[in-house]
Amino acid sequence: SDMGGIYTLGIQHGTVIRNNLWHDIAGLRYGGWGVYFDEGSTGIIAENNIVYNTTHGGFHQHYGRENIVRNNIFAYARDHQLQASRPENHLRFRFIGNIVIGRTERWLVGGIDFNFEFDRNLYWREGGGPIRFGNLTWDEWRAKGMDKNSLIADPQFVAPEKFDFSLKPTSPAFKLGFKPFDLSKVGPRKQPSR
Repeated sequence: SDMGGIYTLGIQHGTVIRNNLWHDIAGLRYGGWGVYFDEGSTGIIAENNIVYNTTHGGFHQHYGRENIVRNNIFAYARDHQLQASRPENHLRFRFIGNIVIGRTERWLVGGIDFNFEFDRNLYWREGGGPIRFGNLTWDEWRAKGMDKNSLIADPQFVAPEKFDFSLKPTSPAFKLGFKPFDLSKVGPRKQPSR
């Protein structure tokens, strides 16, 4: 069980993963991520995607460099919301302007070395309670320079219980620069006859 809704490998400058919907991704012992940057994934942008109901996180980077994860929605992973496995001595990835909603206390697990950038994200734990990044509380995480301009607040989805992640006009995500995107045409569709 080492897979994701999208799986990448190696150097891929110019690759953009955009406007996708992945859900109900399960792994047995581990695995089952949404966006999964594995084994040296480099130079990739993941944006305007929705991932929900995974077993081990909506986003995972095993190891790689200079990837960008922005303007995505990650919701309801079972064990933790995000994962960054291997500590590295370069900029691993930028996690900017995303919305992450879940029910777990553990939000980020793995190699917490601070060779990544987190900012302008909106986090919300349904039912309340603290969230942790590794072993760090929200305040400790921010004291390390992470998520300086981010918020913990209800994103005000229209109907998250029905997996409708469109935002109400009063959502605090807009103040963070989140740009809504339309996924009504994703998935299989009939092709015109040739």
